[in-house]
Amino acid sequence: MRIEIEQPKLLALLSRVTAAVEKRNTIPVLSNVLLQAEGNTLTAIATDLYIEVTTTADATVIEPGATTVNAATLQA
Repeated sequence: MRIEIEQPKLLALLSRVTAAVEKRNTIPVLSNVLLQAEGNTLTAIATDLYIEVTTTADATVIEPGATTVNAATLQA
């Protein structure tokens, strides 16, 4: 996956989805945000198994793909 996105758009996207990520999780993958890039859209998804938050932003997708990244690392 390879994308280009403006920093303010990325920060707005992350601030919306990280609300669903809890600080302490017994399941480590729940600390992550799923990032999916396809077409001209970056989609971010986060869950705590009770709620799921999904949001999208316009981005230049050079190589489509998907990955999960720790939410705290992304916001740092």
